[in-house]
Amino acid sequence: MLPEYCAIVGAIIGSLGGCYYLYETIVGNAQPNRITWLLWGIFPMVIFVAQRAQGVEGLSWASFVAGFTPLLVVAASFFNKNAFWKSEPRDYYLMAAAIIGIILWAMTDNPNLALLFSLLADMLAGTPTLIKAFRHPHSESWVAYAISTFGFGICVLSVHAYNFASTTFVAYLFVLNGALAVLASRGRAHRQTAA
Repeated sequence: MLPEYCAIVGAIIGSLGGCYYLYETIVGNAQPNRITWLLWGIFPMVIFVAQRAQGVEGLSWASFVAGFTPLLVVAASFFNKNAFWKSEPRDYYLMAAAIIGIILWAMTDNPNLALLFSLLADMLAGTPTLIKAFRHPHSESWVAYAISTFGFGICVLSVHAYNFASTTFVAYLFVLNGALAVLASRGRAHRQTAA
């Protein structure tokens, strides 16, 4: 178990992965699904507020960082035509389901239930990018996801009180980024043969 302040270090490293994805978007090497990335920006901010309401300190900043960088990625995707990815109808259905999760969060006074609804909403929001990373790995940045996986892994190892509020979201970020890194890494061979 790492000292709790390492959660902030892990969050910073996790944000570096997001910053690298932001760079890849700006230069047109990554084509983010705007629906996913917009929702990935909004939902962690909701989780950040719910965690802070429960007194979660260091680990809550991992949630904040997880939300801020995706909002920058969405903005950057409008500046390079090579960073555009066309959304499919399925993406909009998942977005609607994710928004329902946020509405359910807003209707509850229970912070753990709010965290659960936000987490489910974030999972639904991430599904289009997981599918895209599986079908079109060359459109994603495996390096960015690998960096974030490492950072959020440090956050997981910094947990001192294993409970739903302090552990669930950061563990989810670790698993999600790890899965995306693995799926997107299959695109390296495609990029190498295209070069």
